[in-house]
Amino acid sequence: MNKILLVIIALIVVFGSFIFLGNKKTNPTTKQSKTTESQQTTPIVTEPNNPAVTISLTDLGFAPKDIAIKTGTRIVWLNKSGKAATVSSDDHPTHRLYPFLNLGTFADGSSVQVIVEKSGEYSYHNHLNTSEVGTITVQ
Repeated sequence: MNKILLVIIALIVVFGSFIFLGNKKTNPTTKQSKTTESQQTTPIVTEPNNPAVTISLTDLGFAPKDIAIKTGTRIVWLNKSGKAATVSSDDHPTHRLYPFLNLGTFADGSSVQVIVEKSGEYSYHNHLNTSEVGTITVQ
């Protein structure tokens, strides 16, 4: 009799787990980005209503160098250059044209990001190597 009771309890636990886990809402895919000491770690969220574009910074510069996106798109810059870098608004050295693009210094292997909410054309550069430039066209 005790064996039958144990089997029934085990089946209840197993089926209860399936029901509990099956009813959980699915979360959007997230990736953790590393940050510099002045920034807090923020998730990179990818979901249908929040599109994202990744720009890599290598020893050859930003890739892709020029992008065209829609408003509301998240842009993630991933540093693969082997050294610290920045995403800074033009014009150099004041960075006053597009303040939302002044994302600060980020280490190799880390990322910074921004969501662009307004149409226009925005130019930026790596303040630590001004030959590395890019342009964002937002429609």
